[in-house]
Amino acid sequence: MRPLSPRIARLQQRLTDVGAAAFRDMPDPDLRALKGHVQSLQAMLSGAGAGAGASNDRIQTELVRFRETGKLHDVRSARLVSWGTRLRSVGQPALIEDCDRFDPLLSEIDSFRSMPRPYRRCWRGLLDGYVNYDPGSARGAGDRNWRVLREYLNDNLLHLERSGQAPDWLAAIDDNANLLTEDPCTRYGAEILTGEGDPLEVLRRDLSAGDTSWIGRRIFEAQIEAAVRFDDRRFRDVLPRVIGLIEEHDVLANEGLSRVLDRYAECASIEMDPALCETSVSRWGNPWLERNDTLWTLVRPDTRRMVSSWHKLRLIEDFFNLLSADGINDQRRINFWKRYVDQISDMHFALGEAAYRDPRPSFKALRQMMKGRMMSLTSGGVSSNNAFIMRIAGHVYVEFGEEGNAMFAFDAAKLPFDLSKLQVAGNKTALKHPSYVARIVHNNGVGERWERKADRLIASLSSTRGAPQVSHTTPSYGTRPSAPPQSHAMSSKSPSTPSNVRGDADLFAFFAKHGIKTADSRDKGGSLWAYAPRSGPEANELARRNFAWAERRGAWYLRS
Repeated sequence: MRPLSPRIARLQQRLTDVGAAAFRDMPDPDLRALKGHVQSLQAMLSGAGAGAGASNDRIQTELVRFRETGKLHDVRSARLVSWGTRLRSVGQPALIEDCDRFDPLLSEIDSFRSMPRPYRRCWRGLLDGYVNYDPGSARGAGDRNWRVLREYLNDNLLHLERSGQAPDWLAAIDDNANLLTEDPCTRYGAEILTGEGDPLEVLRRDLSAGDTSWIGRRIFEAQIEAAVRFDDRRFRDVLPRVIGLIEEHDVLANEGLSRVLDRYAECASIEMDPALCETSVSRWGNPWLERNDTLWTLVRPDTRRMVSSWHKLRLIEDFFNLLSADGINDQRRINFWKRYVDQISDMHFALGEAAYRDPRPSFKALRQMMKGRMMSLTSGGVSSNNAFIMRIAGHVYVEFGEEGNAMFAFDAAKLPFDLSKLQVAGNKTALKHPSYVARIVHNNGVGERWERKADRLIASLSSTRGAPQVSHTTPSYGTRPSAPPQSHAMSSKSPSTPSNVRGDADLFAFFAKHGIKTADSRDKGGSLWAYAPRSGPEANELARRNFAWAERRGAWYLRS
């Protein structure tokens, strides 16, 4: 090997000196934190007990001896069998599921009471079986023995050896002794939801209560229970946490979601919560479709109607925001149609090529929301055109996304198109067929906005053949729904059946008939205002209907 040149040798020595100086100034490493993490990891993986580290083979050997003799021969045997109550072997149930051997096991362990620390290790092994055995899927005598074990552990907790430095798990169970009672987890519900504590980490670390333990399920249930017991304000405050909790626990989600939805429907104000709406619809499907009854019957009918209104409102808003091109006028159409949310009994959406294939997340999410009521639009002109089709009472109304398209109304009993198909034409062969009963262009007339013309049209069509008048008051996504909407299948074979309407439908039919403009803010604590002359036939009728004149505003208001 060639010797280093003097220059290289000096450089090597300088690097060595620099390294040595750096290590001289470095403090000795503090391994306490690392040691703590190691202990926590060992606790989670092995159960944090003196017997937990034993192999299953050694535990199984002692289990066989105990089954054969009914005796625990020494301290080691007692400790290993205590940690093996959940282990199954071929042809043999787990001890905790054995109706003959479990009670004798507890009696045998009792014989080691005179040896405080060995007995404490046995008690810890039994605790592991209690914490990690699921009574909800118990076999044989499992549920009964699990309850006996709970009582045994609870009775003997205070008698465990605590002199000297007690193990972490003992401090943990002392602080969480409620786990050994008939109400093990209620105390955690409000505590976790409000961010005042997080017992889960301690239970996982020191008591080996893994995510599969029944404790996790009970704590989930406790949080749901705490949330639904809060008053309206606190319930709404924790709702984002609750929704996140539901999304994290797929197996328990349906039960939790049903309780949360029913509680929301009891609030004084039930305006749409977008996250709750999205979570429920994505999990259970469209709430007004009969094919989704299996899950939606988990909630009360009024709750289902509430989410139906929310879902329709979101579809209306997203259609005119994402799938149309009218700009400001689309906000007018949103505001117009959302007043009819509770009267719209069904919706379909025909998407043009552009929207049907658009890969953006917002369009993917919208197509998912439209699932079950989405089809492709053919012959719709430009590829960006889309159609929004809805049923109100005995008629079907068609709106288009692109400018220059009118709104068409058809008799639901005589539809010239079939909405059970995968596609529908947007021209005169289908959605613009000459058999329409009415057509309205979204242009204001002389002294009249197109919305007033549409209101009159819908009121008139909904009253035909003796059907009740349709109200366009503030829908039930902001106030309590009063009646369920009829479920109609919008196809060419659908019968013409009137929809249910709100209690003041007759009043709004009167407004529509006489062209009286209204402003309804009753859901916000305000009044219903009618802009009619102070005198004349309309004024007389308003007075008869308990309206009073307000000089300052120049309008009539409904007295409460």
